[in-house]
Amino acid sequence: MAQAAQGDVGERRRRVITVSAILLVVIATAAMSGAATHRGPVRAVDITRDAGLLLLTLVLALRATTSFSFLKRNSALDDELARAHRASAARAGFWALLVGTGVAFIAGLYIDLPLPQIAPLLLAVGASGAGFRFAALESRAG
Repeated sequence: MAQAAQGDVGERRRRVITVSAILLVVIATAAMSGAATHRGPVRAVDITRDAGLLLLTLVLALRATTSFSFLKRNSALDDELARAHRASAARAGFWALLVGTGVAFIAGLYIDLPLPQIAPLLLAVGASGAGFRFAALESRAG
């Protein structure tokens, strides 16, 4: 009985991280398009959108790469295999961010690519890369 409950919690964690990564990509795309079309002084809606993007990025990166929690940790979900998956997810997120930054740098040589427009996408690439990697490893492990 306890094993089934732990499996349900692990499955829920994988789903939450996957959905969060997808949501982050959607929000980053909206932030990119908002930054591309906005001219003039910063509005409250811009600050709210960007703060939400940064908060979701931080939460997803922490959940996918560390065992950070405000509540008591479930020791069954924090075993050696989960720690190895988090380390692998952190490496995948780093490399995704590095490659994304390189692509943005090269693209910036040929087209006008301002930082406020590309930064949301780079944040999403790094954090979502880590989230997708963690969810894939956890689902493969069972």
